[in-house]
Amino acid sequence: MTDPTITDLRRELEKAQIALIAALKHLGAHAEMNAALHCAERVMYSPLHAKIESAIGGIDHALARTETPVTDTLIGRSVADTAELVKTLTDLDRCQHGRHHGDPCGPADDCNGTSAGNPHLRPGAIIGYDLRAEPIVMPDREHKHDPKAWRVQPDSEPQP
Repeated sequence: MTDPTITDLRRELEKAQIALIAALKHLGAHAEMNAALHCAERVMYSPLHAKIESAIGGIDHALARTETPVTDTLIGRSVADTAELVKTLTDLDRCQHGRHHGDPCGPADDCNGTSAGNPHLRPGAIIGYDLRAEPIVMPDREHKHDPKAWRVQPDSEPQP
């Protein structure tokens, strides 16, 4: 199975678990109400109550078996893949000669001594949007390893 399939199955199991817990509470309250109504000394739960408890236990077991350990993967990627992704992101400020913004660049290059960085992605430029439509910006050199720097802070405005 693929990771998205497991994620979808986990989500459906969690929804079923919520529904079964609500049904269990309803059946329990109903059994307790009947016992009180008939002045019974003990509450008699139906066989359905036991079956629902068993199903909830099965869902708990299935969810525990399909849980991805955080130490092995990060967002469905191996640690090596994640490191490569971070390396790629932190290289986005390089000029066409491979030098980071502000690093010395060859005198014969277009940068004329000091790298001007990526001409397409200047610090502060919006490079995309997240799930909530918040802008993702190119951070400056000193902050490119800080994940918060890739997000627009409330007190600053992104550059177009």
